Amino acid sequence: MKPLERLIFPLDLPDWSRAEAMVRKLSGHVGWFKVGLELFTAEGPSVVSRLRDLAPETNIFLDLKLHDIPATVGRAMAAAARLGAGLITVHAQGGEAMLRAAVEQAGPAGVLAVTVLTSLNPADLVELDPSHRVPGVLVTALARRALASGCQGLVASGREVATLRQEFGAKPRLVIPGIRPLWSQVAGDDQKRTATPAEAVSRGADYLVIGRPIREARDPAQAADLIVKELQGL
Repeated sequence: MKPLERLIFPLDLPDWSRAEAMVRKLSGHVGWFKVGLELFTAEGPSVVSRLRDLAPETNIFLDLKLHDIPATVGRAMAAAARLGAGLITVHAQGGEAMLRAAVEQAGPAGVLAVTVLTSLNPADLVELDPSHRVPGVLVTALARRALASGCQGLVASGREVATLRQEFGAKPRLVIPGIRPLWSQVAGDDQKRTATPAEAVSRGADYLVIGRPIREARDPAQAADLIVKELQGL
């Protein structure tokens, strides 16, 4: 995979006008644009078609983290898939029936199961479930369920990539948020389990979600290019 194709930029912005400005800056400098809950809720499904028209050469990742009863998630996935995104997320904690319902209705879109949010640390997990004191243990258990249910890939932190590759091999697509280049200094960062781009890819990551280090840079396109350069030769 080419370095550019690995780079996902999240459009975590409050409205289309700001998202549009960032898309114009980064088209050709990233492989994917991710639409998450903030922008999708603010602008509605039409934001995906507007994004596709503005940047037709860039893939779209629809990060909705669907999590509900199987019938509801199946219908929501069918509606999301019709928008034309290449990747769509569900929560692995929704259970096997829910995951299968999502996969069955996804059409050509790849379904990614979100395991444990990168904003959670071990203390948070102990509070949620004392039996899971190490994030990797819960991540692996959720990943096993998701892949057995037909999901094509997983969303996990850079710290769990090597374990997932060892456990499940080369087939699952691994998407890794919480990526922080060594040169980036992000104030008030809520990501707890992070990795650098080179670390994540060397451990087996396919795609890297990198937002703040690019968005908050003086020149976002140049920041994206620096990351792509870091990945060359890996």
